[in-house]
Amino acid sequence: MPEKACRAVLAAILSALLAGCALYPAVQVAGGAMTGYDAVVTADKYLPRDNVEGGSLCIIRDAQMERRLRERLELNDIHLSAHVIDAKAYLVGQVKSRNQADYAIRTAATVEGVKTITCKFYPPAPARQAARDAARDQLLIKELSERFGETKRLDGSDLRVEVIRSHAILIGRAKDYSQKTAALAIAEEVNGLADVVDYISVNQPDETPATAEKDSLASK
Repeated sequence: MPEKACRAVLAAILSALLAGCALYPAVQVAGGAMTGYDAVVTADKYLPRDNVEGGSLCIIRDAQMERRLRERLELNDIHLSAHVIDAKAYLVGQVKSRNQADYAIRTAATVEGVKTITCKFYPPAPARQAARDAARDQLLIKELSERFGETKRLDGSDLRVEVIRSHAILIGRAKDYSQKTAALAIAEEVNGLADVVDYISVNQPDETPATAEKDSLASK
């Protein structure tokens, strides 16, 4: 069977499997028009999941899930950016309708191991300015990524940068809250950004200094 025909058959099968698994996250509405689609969906409610716990194993599993997520989106002709961090999936991009957004989330929910799905969707730019918007977004991504790379304040962090129609979306993991604050402050200084969306999580230490000292005294 030709490759294109095989992909079409697989897409049809996946679509049928997903048909009974609709999710309905909230839609942001302003002035009667959809200006953004912003939601967090708990994937565990729809499909059984394996727990993924910390360390190098978590990083490996994240990479595997991210690859599978991107493959399934591509298979279903869904053109979105996708990231997985700590078993949490993030979908970012432009969608034409609520149905298209729902379909993207349903597709992401089929990836085994994903605990939650966070999406930030925007309506597509008019055709006459789409290319111009895309070129400007790439320049903003380049500038923001370079600024992150130039500072030592973000050493040890895992940050991903997306820019959609001049809206910056920061996704990733910081070592502490001061590092997260630094990343957001750097982004706010970039000229041309409409706003900065924060999806940065902070690594929580296994124990506080007070707890560590208490345990140390108890062991003496």
